[in-house]
Amino acid sequence: MTPPRVYWQSVRPFTFTMSVAPPLLGSLLAVLQVPTLSFNWFHFILTVLGCVIAHAAANTLSDYADYKKRVDREGTYGSSGVLVAKLIEPEKLLLWSAVLYGLAAFIGAYLVWAAPNGLALLWLIALGGVLGFFYTIGPFHFKYHALGDVAVFIAFGSAMTLGAYMVQTGRFAWQPVLYALPISFLVDAVLHSNNLRDIQNDLVVDIKTIPILIGEAAAKKMYYVLVFSAYAMILILIGLAGLPWLTLLTFLSLPLALKLIARVHHKADIPQNQFAMIDAATAQLHGAFSLLLLLSLLGSRWL
Repeated sequence: MTPPRVYWQSVRPFTFTMSVAPPLLGSLLAVLQVPTLSFNWFHFILTVLGCVIAHAAANTLSDYADYKKRVDREGTYGSSGVLVAKLIEPEKLLLWSAVLYGLAAFIGAYLVWAAPNGLALLWLIALGGVLGFFYTIGPFHFKYHALGDVAVFIAFGSAMTLGAYMVQTGRFAWQPVLYALPISFLVDAVLHSNNLRDIQNDLVVDIKTIPILIGEAAAKKMYYVLVFSAYAMILILIGLAGLPWLTLLTFLSLPLALKLIARVHHKADIPQNQFAMIDAATAQLHGAFSLLLLLSLLGSRWL
């Protein structure tokens, strides 16, 4: 019998900041921008839970597909590692992914039925489902055709944020779409750092990622741009889109960002097994930045 810890490892919990921050942001924006809103805590919990479960489902399905395509194999660092280490059979992991997708779909269906103007959520749920399910599965194989960056940028940024906002308000607004952009850049930085790390391993199999297409030197520069763009977007949104000035607190995470940029810059001088954790470290930056963004938005309500 497969131990529960293996199932937990397979969902890659260190990445869950990427699926928790957007619904928290969207829900908070609903409260801040609609003073008369009657906030539904049950729908809020379901929204966050649904996003996390859908993320876990996509992670496990990606593990399965990567293992079958030999993107994940002995000597590589990608994914959760449960299949490479033979901690679970591929069929069991596929079934686990199906169960998670079923739970996420049930939550999504309930919110469409129960949330105000719930039918308007259908297109966002469908978009997220397509981007997540077909990330490594045909016919699209987004990850294997250098489109993974686009998929995560949309799904773990504006799509989830707007969805959470609409669950509470029942209406579309531009602020959730725009205010999610800083964290979208950092989500993409997490994926990009993973692909940067895996250039040599991925070259062995028939897939394309942006670092493979543009080369390691340009891929390093792209990582710098993605990280700095998160902070630049804060300044742009303050100046042009009404983002509260208190969100400058996100710059408190800049020392961590600079540390990671230095690590990427000196990639050749760092032992491979140490650089292997660059994606997890970038996820920590995403978590710190997102927490500061949420706290500063919350604080702006009383200032």
